[in-house]
Amino acid sequence: MSGKRLLLVDGYSLANRAFYALPPLSNSDGAPTGAVFGFLTMLLRFLQEKKPSHVVVAFDHPSPTWRHREFQDYKATRKPSPEEFKAQIPVLKEVLDALRIPRVEMPGYEADDIIGTLARSWEEKGYPVTILSGDKDCLQIVDELVEAIVPIKGISQVKEYRPDAVRADVGVSPAQVRDLKALAGDASDNIPGVKGIGEKTAVSLLRSYKDLEDIYRHLDEVSPPKVRTLLESGRDKAFLSKKLATIDTVVPLGGQDVEVEWEGPDLEKARALFTKLEFHTLLPRLARLGPGAEETHTGRPSPVEMVPEAGMPQPDPGQGGTVTLDTPERLASFAEDVRRTGRLAIYAVDREVTSDFLWPESVGLSCGDGPRLLSLRGDRASHQEILWNCLQPLLVDEHIEKVGFDLKWVFTLCFKRGVRPRGSFFDILVGAYLLDPTRTAYRLDDMARRYAEIEMTDLSSGAHACFAVAAGLRQDLRDAGLTDLAEQVEFPLIEVLAAMEAAGIRVDLELGRSIRQGFADVLAKLENDIYNLAGEKFNLGSPKQLAAVLFDKLGLKPVKKTKTGLSTDAEVLEALSLEHELPAKILEYRQYAKLKSTYLDVLEDVVNPTTGRIHSTFHQTVTATGRLSSSEPNLQNIPVRGELGRSLRRIFIPDDGRVFVASDYSQIELRIMAHMSGDPSMIDAFVRGEDIHARTASEIFGVPIDQVSSELRSRAKAVNFGVIYGISDYGLARNTGVSRAEAKSFIDRYFARYPKVREYMDAAVEKARKDGFVTTILGRRRPIPDISSRIRAKRLFAERTAINTPIQGSAADIIKLAMVRIYRRLRDEGFASRLILQVHDELIFEVPPHEEERVCELVRREMEEAMPLKVPLKVDIGVGKSWYDV
Repeated sequence: MSGKRLLLVDGYSLANRAFYALPPLSNSDGAPTGAVFGFLTMLLRFLQEKKPSHVVVAFDHPSPTWRHREFQDYKATRKPSPEEFKAQIPVLKEVLDALRIPRVEMPGYEADDIIGTLARSWEEKGYPVTILSGDKDCLQIVDELVEAIVPIKGISQVKEYRPDAVRADVGVSPAQVRDLKALAGDASDNIPGVKGIGEKTAVSLLRSYKDLEDIYRHLDEVSPPKVRTLLESGRDKAFLSKKLATIDTVVPLGGQDVEVEWEGPDLEKARALFTKLEFHTLLPRLARLGPGAEETHTGRPSPVEMVPEAGMPQPDPGQGGTVTLDTPERLASFAEDVRRTGRLAIYAVDREVTSDFLWPESVGLSCGDGPRLLSLRGDRASHQEILWNCLQPLLVDEHIEKVGFDLKWVFTLCFKRGVRPRGSFFDILVGAYLLDPTRTAYRLDDMARRYAEIEMTDLSSGAHACFAVAAGLRQDLRDAGLTDLAEQVEFPLIEVLAAMEAAGIRVDLELGRSIRQGFADVLAKLENDIYNLAGEKFNLGSPKQLAAVLFDKLGLKPVKKTKTGLSTDAEVLEALSLEHELPAKILEYRQYAKLKSTYLDVLEDVVNPTTGRIHSTFHQTVTATGRLSSSEPNLQNIPVRGELGRSLRRIFIPDDGRVFVASDYSQIELRIMAHMSGDPSMIDAFVRGEDIHARTASEIFGVPIDQVSSELRSRAKAVNFGVIYGISDYGLARNTGVSRAEAKSFIDRYFARYPKVREYMDAAVEKARKDGFVTTILGRRRPIPDISSRIRAKRLFAERTAINTPIQGSAADIIKLAMVRIYRRLRDEGFASRLILQVHDELIFEVPPHEEERVCELVRREMEEAMPLKVPLKVDIGVGKSWYDV
């Protein structure tokens, strides 16, 4: 359960985007429906993906806005909307009413202003916000808690914008988007900007100056002189344009009831409307939003049928188009074609794999001689049997190559049925990720366009495109030297992760509830203590109200500012804790509250009621370093340090009659640093099996190793790990409590004793500057686009990334390689033990006691011998009756 999230939709712009993206659609009565159909396709998708607790659709009011009063030619160049579009807006509003989604519009304001106001209001309360809009005007609202989703091609290809994505795509920060329009103008809204200043020049200016006001404050510094002259003559237009481009975030919405939690659609009314509009393909999605999701309404009894997009022209099978697998004969014929060609492509979306069901709406298939569509409707049991009977014999045939996009669900399906897929597998998603791990999204339709020159129209065309896409990716992987990494590590890892997801990890719900109540009691006491110290009650989740208490009432000195006011983040509160008890209490409260809401409050929701286990989803295409991540829930974020966080691990227990075996790489990143730098002193310490932190302390502080105090060792440890992340003297001083001068002295002495480490760091930065990317031991790549940036902060961050990515990424390579080898041995040698969890450098196994000794030996050997380095890899192994005990 995800808690509060607000979804804000720009109704008019999204409908407009849909209207022009789709071919002219209409129902049997001739009424145009394309804008409504496309709008709902996007809305239903993100209602399901984001699972918002609150939803609001904002519309532009037809009356002139305050911007028209400021500039009478505002949007004057826009052509009137076609009548076919305008006729659909009342229909869209009727559908939204049936979905029970609030609609808001205000005279004098645009939808962007309403969205901006609601977004800022929710952000101040500490809740996340998703904006769904048809244009990029909303990007200026994007912040740490506010994301924006904007279609970039048609209605299926979207881009999700966080602050980093805005900077990468637009070239400026979200806060500077309005300044960009102030300088370069906006033709679509007829915002004039500064005559003669284009977007490229505007971006360049905003990379040197904070905003428009800062540019004009330093106008005499601007070069070349021609740009300075243009700015001087266009001053008035610039500031007018900024005013027009700025979204108003203080719209008086007092009379609008938009804080009501969304309870889902009025299914009966919505189904009737969808049926009237002939949106048959949207009915299953609608059903999944309501309380009757288990009884998906289809209106058609047939368990196997073709489901075309409403109003879309359908290819003729006789002319090489899609063949529908709607009879046993066609299914058998297709299976024979697959065996003849020796290859099978699979593509599905909107799939859900649970302990009982696989539930994609349809599956695109191909054997290379044309697209097929297996589209299934009806009750879940019939659905799964048809899908299984078609695919199972092909998936277990080791002579058939399987190609697809995100194939992990196929392995999971098989494991639920007690079957292991065989043969070779090529996963397009994983291949694309290896070529560029910094992308935020990977879409098959983009790759089909690039590698196959195919415009995907449905799942079947996507499946058919997979072969050409895979061929293109194979060549790109070869050219980049990534073939071995793909074939020996990443592709085999898909099976390992699917097996881990299928196995899950058992949870002691009763203990979890007990710990949750304990946390609740502590939070109640902390809350009371905080109010007593503050002398008043206030919203503990409001940074604004907390700032008022700390800085206005208690008179504490502010530490730093943000765009929205005085900062009250953890760093600030730690500094203020030296002056007053209240900030320390707030930090403690936040720690308990976060652990409780993230892990304890959702236990019943994330534990599968059938298995009694948590089946987390493991992601191998998310992090830029190659490390795995997990979600639903994110078990990788359970704290390791501190008894409070570690206590949560008591909840996780093995099956009855089994134990947990946990194996953890010891100081793997430091060992990789020793290997990659080749520093003889560091290598010698690891080869001798010495305490590396004590050895470092001895080296840099000039004392015998047997006389190193715990304090000196702690400081040396901070330097050892800090160097990997390019720590500065300021950062080390803050982490260790010493002065900045002392910290600088520690770092200087460190590099004096380990000169090869400094050489490695300099070489890594230079390589990144020369090649544009860095690599791990196994050749994994990460682009470093900002390595030569003129903006100092960006450049320094890129340099730190160039230093630590090869180390972090190599650690990821090593543990993934170990996971693949251990999994295969456990599987092939008949062990009952199974790998169930990976967290950073740690692996967790569920083991019968009689296998404990052999598994410990097997795991230690495979992990320590996963990759030959100049130093030995060392693994610590523990055994216990809970994750905490090990």
